[in-house]
Amino acid sequence: MFSHFSKYTLPEPTQSALITIDLQNDFVLSGAPAEGKGAARAAAMAGEMVRYYRNHGLPIVHVIRVYSTKDNASNVDVCRREAVENGVQLVLSGTEGMQPVADIIPEGVVADGDLLLTGEPQRISANEQILWKPRWGCFYNTKLNAILREQNVNTVAIAGTWFANCVRTTIYEATAHDYRVVALRDAIAGIHPEGEADLAKIQCGVCDCSEWTALLEATSRP
Repeated sequence: MFSHFSKYTLPEPTQSALITIDLQNDFVLSGAPAEGKGAARAAAMAGEMVRYYRNHGLPIVHVIRVYSTKDNASNVDVCRREAVENGVQLVLSGTEGMQPVADIIPEGVVADGDLLLTGEPQRISANEQILWKPRWGCFYNTKLNAILREQNVNTVAIAGTWFANCVRTTIYEATAHDYRVVALRDAIAGIHPEGEADLAKIQCGVCDCSEWTALLEATSRP
């Protein structure tokens, strides 16, 4: 599947972390303010990968957006700031819409918007954390790189919504930090053949969750 990769880009499943991106109620649930086509299916598939990583003690980082209006919405992206200032309710701290969807989060866990907005991660299980990102990419002005390096991660498997914005930005940021990258096709909303072709040019792997799980199983055997 990744036979054309170099020794520097070939994914190493047992040294991987799963990164979920913006799989939150306001982006995924039916009728939500920013619901997008395919987001619910992507969340469900991501949930299957989360359970695998959780059960096998592999690192998981759920990266989410949290908007605060305490300072006139200055932490909101400029393309959405005016809408939020005018009353659009979108991933606001303390709301249900901000919360990660039930597919990917342990039962009973509540994301702490105020804590996350400080930039500190919220640990929710032995191998799982939630992290806030202020802009599209998960590495921009966050502690994600430090979190991954501390756990000797060299490969990131990415799921989330949407490919055109936060997912693709994060993939390019990950390669800029010299990570080996795998995009989980059926757990990414909005991915398309042209985008996959672009990822191939930077030796980012693209595969379905079942294929990645099979590789994890094969490489973890003694």
